[in-house]
Amino acid sequence: MNGELTWGWAIGCTLALLVQVTLLVLAAPFFAGLTEWVAARFEGRSVVAVSARWREIRHHGGRPCLRTPVGQAAGMACRAALVLGVLSCALVPVFSVSAPGFVAPGLFLVCCVLVAGMLLLDLPQTLQGGVAAWWGCAQLLADGLVLPVLAPVALLAGTTRSLPVFLAGVHGASPMLDGAPYVLAGFAVFMVVVLAPWGAEAELRMAGLSGPDRAIWMLASDCLSLCWVTLAGDLAWAGSLASPALGDGQDWLSGCALGVVLWIGKVLAAAVLLGLSRLVVLTARRRARVRLGVIFLFGLLAWQMTWAAAPQPVVLDEGSAAPAVEQPQSRQDQGAVNGELS
Repeated sequence: MNGELTWGWAIGCTLALLVQVTLLVLAAPFFAGLTEWVAARFEGRSVVAVSARWREIRHHGGRPCLRTPVGQAAGMACRAALVLGVLSCALVPVFSVSAPGFVAPGLFLVCCVLVAGMLLLDLPQTLQGGVAAWWGCAQLLADGLVLPVLAPVALLAGTTRSLPVFLAGVHGASPMLDGAPYVLAGFAVFMVVVLAPWGAEAELRMAGLSGPDRAIWMLASDCLSLCWVTLAGDLAWAGSLASPALGDGQDWLSGCALGVVLWIGKVLAAAVLLGLSRLVVLTARRRARVRLGVIFLFGLLAWQMTWAAAPQPVVLDEGSAAPAVEQPQSRQDQGAVNGELS
């Protein structure tokens, strides 16, 4: 297709966006349950079903909610986090990039939405008071610093370009060859989820919530985690995404079906890696420092590799003159003049 957006492609991208949001919201608790199942298998604990997370969310959603004045503010924060989680499900490409001309955000804006959702999930623990509030403030600071340390990754994708345009530009890059820097950028984004609080620490973060507020917190947390994992997979290998600019509508639909299958493969691989990461035991303070340092180093290395491979402009000294480039037309004119003179 050309650079102009037609009504057919706009309707197709809108429908694909609705399917993508529904798919991610429904699959997010299953991804959290799969990660817990893999971690239990590696640790030798008694495993639970993959669908246990969904059952827990439905269980808390049907229970009465006991709210205090502080709990009302925490409930509002949970609902705002769920809104941002659903919004991030629409902003992160899953199986296809949008058509050229379709409204799409940049990578920095997507990261801002995801980090804002994480900060809202930290507010219930911060509002509890006592020692829990201190740990909540520490987690609030740790999650807030994720956005500045992702600056090299944002520079890698270009702050003025939309995310689908960037992913379409690196669509043919091989993860083992010219796409290796983007694999490092994907690992930098993936570290946000790898070193995030889980298990007992996650239970402490939502200890003051009950009923639907607790269910909404869990669903919002699962949506944000799956969006981080999906964004990391997109950066590491954009070739799994269908591009409307590479063919007609039938080719795009077949590419979307293949993209869903490849996305499931990437999610399964991410669940295994997350399960392995649960074997590493770190304190909350040290894990926050390690997460920020690893994200920044991976992003900086990826940005340096792409900057070194990019063509650099030629800089001339002040005293030297620019080399004269002889144009073909001027050469013909010079030959005609020389012929007349002879």
